[in-house]
Amino acid sequence: MDVANNQVVEFLENQRFFTAMCIGKKGNRYHLLTHLGREMNLPETRFLHVSPQRIKTATRNEYLQELRSIFAKRDILKTAINIPELWELVRDDREIWSPTELTGLAFNVEDIGPDHEAAVIRAVIDEHVHFKFRDGMIAVQTAENVGRLLEQKMLEKERLERLSAGLGWLNTIWGDAKDKLLYDAKDPDISYWVEAIKDFCIKGEESGYAAEVKGLFKQAGLNRPMVPFYTLVKTGIWGEDENLELYRFDIKADFPRSVINHAMELARSTLDTKGLRDLTETCIFTIDGPETTDIDDALSFERCGNGLELGIHITNFGAKIDPGSPVFEEALSRATSIYLPDLTIPMIPDILSSNAFSLNKNEPRAALSFFVKLDKNGTILETNIERTLIRVSNRMSYEDADSEIEKGGIFSEAYQLARMLQSARIEKGALPLPIPELVIRFDSEKGVMIKLTNPGPARFLVAEYMILANRIAAEFLRDNFIPALYRSQPPPREQIISGAETDIKANFRQRRLISKGGLVKKPEAHHGLGLAAYTTVTSPLRRGLDLLMQQQLDSFLRCGSPLHDIEGLEKMSATLQHGLAAASAIKQTRMRYFVLKHMEGRINMPLDAWILDTGPHKVVAVLSDYLMPVELPKRPGSTYSMDQDIKVNIKKVNARENILKVDWCNGTRH
Repeated sequence: MDVANNQVVEFLENQRFFTAMCIGKKGNRYHLLTHLGREMNLPETRFLHVSPQRIKTATRNEYLQELRSIFAKRDILKTAINIPELWELVRDDREIWSPTELTGLAFNVEDIGPDHEAAVIRAVIDEHVHFKFRDGMIAVQTAENVGRLLEQKMLEKERLERLSAGLGWLNTIWGDAKDKLLYDAKDPDISYWVEAIKDFCIKGEESGYAAEVKGLFKQAGLNRPMVPFYTLVKTGIWGEDENLELYRFDIKADFPRSVINHAMELARSTLDTKGLRDLTETCIFTIDGPETTDIDDALSFERCGNGLELGIHITNFGAKIDPGSPVFEEALSRATSIYLPDLTIPMIPDILSSNAFSLNKNEPRAALSFFVKLDKNGTILETNIERTLIRVSNRMSYEDADSEIEKGGIFSEAYQLARMLQSARIEKGALPLPIPELVIRFDSEKGVMIKLTNPGPARFLVAEYMILANRIAAEFLRDNFIPALYRSQPPPREQIISGAETDIKANFRQRRLISKGGLVKKPEAHHGLGLAAYTTVTSPLRRGLDLLMQQQLDSFLRCGSPLHDIEGLEKMSATLQHGLAAASAIKQTRMRYFVLKHMEGRINMPLDAWILDTGPHKVVAVLSDYLMPVELPKRPGSTYSMDQDIKVNIKKVNARENILKVDWCNGTRH
């Protein structure tokens, strides 16, 4: 239909209603004057309602005054319409209604005009649940659609209220207000945001809350990447050094109640000595760091002809824990104890690992003992595995054992034999790759402290004899056809040094070429150790694989049959490898975090480094104080050589954001 000049129309623009008057037409578009004084050109298809009435005034201001009066009247009429009641009245009659028909039902008055009809259209569009306005007609929504739309509307209302509460909360946290309440756990809206921000900080873009959290901080004008994390720090919910990797992998330091109860039951159980060889009068000692509490291995040395008989004694935790029990399942799930610079996450509860089954001094313990007779040249003459009863008579630190080795005597002989054992493995292709260990400590005044340490003679001795015991275990399992899981490692992708190499730079380069090892159900060569078969049994309190293999050995020695079949071991292997992968990722990330935190105090300080590798555009160097590879841009006209000593500067570092950028020191020789 044609709209005449001065005729009143209604339309929507940016979700707002406008009342306007036609003041002309050009082609298929009408020239309008709105109640806000704006002139617009619109096609007839944009009109929601066309009134028969015309405005009869003379001046522009009078036109506007009349338009505003009409607009206000329609808004008032709209508030008098009860849309749900109107829907209940017509829902069962028919699906489509004209605005005029519904207006007659919506208003119980005699004098109904175009303003009433326009008000009904406004009410239907605003409410958009019970009716739908389309092509000048009004459709009645089904009960199913109404229910769904009402739920959506309620959720949207809750979202907006929650957003408002979140914005107010962020303003309190990041604003200048004093004596502010940073976190009220009883406030459901704030608790919602706390959990949403946690999830976003942990999972990033994979979080189901990602869009919502980013929208909150954007509206709050807080756009820096780490603001969500530091919001939780400011509220005291997280610490500045919070370990997000533990949340990402769902690793918990504490144990479920069922596991604690089972652990307490095991700790109270009586030591069963039946069938155990009594070694309580044998001089057996442990060698560990002073901070170690979960002691699962001990040693004994006795002269035997021209050589020594070694005793490697492992706490027999496996004999006491039943498959499927709470402690067993938890140990299997965790796969390993995780030792971080600032936290230890044990595989089993402390009441077991540090007390009931730890090889503590003067406490009788059931053990699995590996006896090895060696001649003076380090040749293995005889091996034997027995179930034993032991009592540790001496707890030694590594420093104590180093002193004993220096004095000469049986400790020195045992150390020399350990070196011979390693030399024999190197001849078979082993690559020990001695590289200093990065040790991180904390000081209340100095903060993060870092140093590189080389293992002393005692650490080497213990490590070599644990390798020996694990080798004996693997060979015993293999030779007796006992289902087992073995550790294997393919040859390096390229071998560039001999196993006897001690130069740190050469060993570092070789380490980058080492192949990844794995768990297999049949014995395969472990090229890194130079052994034909290898497993681990020497740390049953700290490693799930060791616990399983100890159970296989103990059961076979006790009753002639293994505890687990190969199908069961394969299933448990998958669980172990999942846990080991998580533990490795957590440890690697946490070590890097504290290294970067230490570097934050050394920005623009010259650091020693050496060149590890060169590419077309970049140089890979190793920071000498941290043994951490970094990339540097090549400078035009400069030449670089492998192992070249250089100086670099830390230009930018942020531990929380995992950022490290280095550059050449001025004056570095090229």
